[in-house]
Amino acid sequence: MIGIVVVSHSATLAAGLQELAGQLGSPARLRLAAGVNDPDHPIGTDAIAVMSAIEEADDGSGVLVLMDLGSALLSAETALELLPPELGARVRLCPAPLVEGTLAAVVAAGSGLSLDEVATEALGALGPKQAMLPASALQDTADPTPAAEQGWLRCEVVVENAHGLHVRPAARLVASLKPFTAELKLQKGEKEANPRSLTRLAMLDVRQGDRLTLLARGEDAEAALACFRQLADERFGD
Repeated sequence: MIGIVVVSHSATLAAGLQELAGQLGSPARLRLAAGVNDPDHPIGTDAIAVMSAIEEADDGSGVLVLMDLGSALLSAETALELLPPELGARVRLCPAPLVEGTLAAVVAAGSGLSLDEVATEALGALGPKQAMLPASALQDTADPTPAAEQGWLRCEVVVENAHGLHVRPAARLVASLKPFTAELKLQKGEKEANPRSLTRLAMLDVRQGDRLTLLARGEDAEAALACFRQLADERFGD
């Protein structure tokens, strides 16, 4: 499973992000390299701490590193130079937004995605916020609903969650659908998204009372739909 490392100038900021990520229920390893060991001047980053965090986060699958400010990148780059070459080769430094990117990466890694896929999820994590802001040029960028195709089974539910599919129930949906081999599409009105992607799912902007339709095609399609129905009945674990 891909490990996640957060490099931040502030230990307090990183600890808050770790607490927030912990609410997602992901089994992914999230390690912190934040602040410096100087009571009078605690703000900063330490390349040795970054190196240690990467070593702790790695199980042989790879590690995604997210950073907050410019010198955090310098510390991360120095850490890569200090690592054994075989470990450094499976570490990716990611320019994703720290909060949104980390949450998306934790969910993606916990779902068993590859390093490239986890990095893609992190990099796309700012999209939902951009799409929701009225002045954004990326507004309404969720995939349009295609014409009906043959062979799809479907299940429609009404979202009862008071706050819609915010990050925690959305993460539960992504993780629950990950094991199924069926091809899946989630529709809300005229929009469609991949329900195995937290960032694409967020762009549907699902709120209380919205109707969602899951389309499934493949050998375990019925099981995937049953899982979706049960999740909706349980308010997606929220």
